[in-house]
Amino acid sequence: MTQALRVAFRVDASQVIGTGHVRRCLALAQALKKFGIQTFFVCRRHDEISSYVIPALEDCSWLADAPQSLLSADENPSTPYQSWGLVPWQQDADQTINALINTSIDWVVVDHYAWDARWHRHVADALNARLLVIDDLADRAIAADALLDQNLHNDHLSKYKDCVSFENGRIRLMTGPRYALLSGQYKYAPRYEFSNVVNSIGIFMGGTDPDDLSSKVLLACREFANFSGDITMVSSLQNPHYKQHVLLAAKWPHTQVVHDLPDLSSFFASHDLQIGSGGGAAWERCCIGAPTLAVVAARNQQAVLPQLADLQAVRLVELDNTESSILAFSKAVLDLVARPDLRRQLARDSSSLVDGQGSERVAAVLALSVSRDLNLRSAALADEKLLLEWFNEIQARQNAFNAEQITAHSHAKWLQAKLANTNSCQLYIAQAKNAMPLGMIRFDRDVSAGGAPDHELWWLSYSVDVSFRGLGVARGLVKQGLERLAQGIGEPFIVKALVKKTNITSLKIFQSLSFAESNVEHLGETAYSFQKLVRST
Repeated sequence: MTQALRVAFRVDASQVIGTGHVRRCLALAQALKKFGIQTFFVCRRHDEISSYVIPALEDCSWLADAPQSLLSADENPSTPYQSWGLVPWQQDADQTINALINTSIDWVVVDHYAWDARWHRHVADALNARLLVIDDLADRAIAADALLDQNLHNDHLSKYKDCVSFENGRIRLMTGPRYALLSGQYKYAPRYEFSNVVNSIGIFMGGTDPDDLSSKVLLACREFANFSGDITMVSSLQNPHYKQHVLLAAKWPHTQVVHDLPDLSSFFASHDLQIGSGGGAAWERCCIGAPTLAVVAARNQQAVLPQLADLQAVRLVELDNTESSILAFSKAVLDLVARPDLRRQLARDSSSLVDGQGSERVAAVLALSVSRDLNLRSAALADEKLLLEWFNEIQARQNAFNAEQITAHSHAKWLQAKLANTNSCQLYIAQAKNAMPLGMIRFDRDVSAGGAPDHELWWLSYSVDVSFRGLGVARGLVKQGLERLAQGIGEPFIVKALVKKTNITSLKIFQSLSFAESNVEHLGETAYSFQKLVRST
């Protein structure tokens, strides 16, 4: 059962590392708990930030304090961020193993740029656990069962080809903002409601902001751009520049500094222009649909913001200590304030990238890798967009006998007709334990045969969400779908399915469920025909 699943996180936070790694791991841990999964954190104290970002309620093992002097100067620097680990990789790996060895761990999630394939293999082998690496940079060797990169890229396989061995398809890739690890409230949080006038500006430059970009942004807005509306800056009591932020804000009316907000979703939704850095907050702003002027605050944010700017989901401007840079930044602020058309486009294009369910998707993948628990519910009109997405997915169209994309209009009419006639169509949605939709199965009764056949004939078709393929979901979906239909009919019936010769996955599924197999000609090509007599139990 999934209740037995245990997931451990190895992650750190500090003034240098920032807080984003921990926050996205906490978001995933929150999603895992919906499955009844136990989570454990293993962290090292670097500075006051380290303890601050881990809630006291989390089960956390703190590794022994280790000053940076313990990092051997002559050790081969296999990762650009090796110094972030504070100790040699094997020492950290052994300490992590010792912290978890008495707990049966199923997955270890490591979100740390300091550790490479040597750490990954050592920990996974010692704990007999699977390993999920969360990464953005593709700058070191990685050995894992799964790799998560929530950032945009034209070809993630190419991005990681020098870091990961893809032989035999061993590693599972979860890539793109569909897997953005946001906390649970973002799924239902109110979205930004567009205003033609910029009444207020929100500033959030990350959890630590070591270069104090916040002050530069505030100066640019007030003294260079002469913006007179409300400005709210989010800071932290742990930020070394917090007192400076408060003193600076006091210079102007309608300017305030708030600190340590537990939930930024309402902050992102309540201002007509957001100014912020990259990291996890970039995806949070996208989810809320907040028009954003973005600044790269750390080198690893180059994996996020330029790609968002290319898609016109943010406006990206450089910012440093020079007056010319601050002046150029202020001009960008003035331009966005004056152009509601551009802000509307930023809001629209950013919100289309992130749906706030990335953490739930990843949690479902981890849970389903151990237990194929799923349940079926009847489809409804509210599933229209979801079903169209599944039907038009690239591989789904390739496996269909009619490969043309389905239009939204024709799909809406089709779905209404199917749901209105349950005597001839049964359409089910498969869900994971956390209610994440996994796929669909449809049975259509054949009413074309003349006479009175001995048994009703139903045609079967199914589709699995691309995020959950290769986890055994499809076989469970077909098996449970047959059982559900048998319960409803109550008498023996025949089920048939047509499968293209290239669809090896479906071929194996129907064979494993004891369908009779034959070759037929369909729409000018040879296909597999599968048939089975089903009796209710």
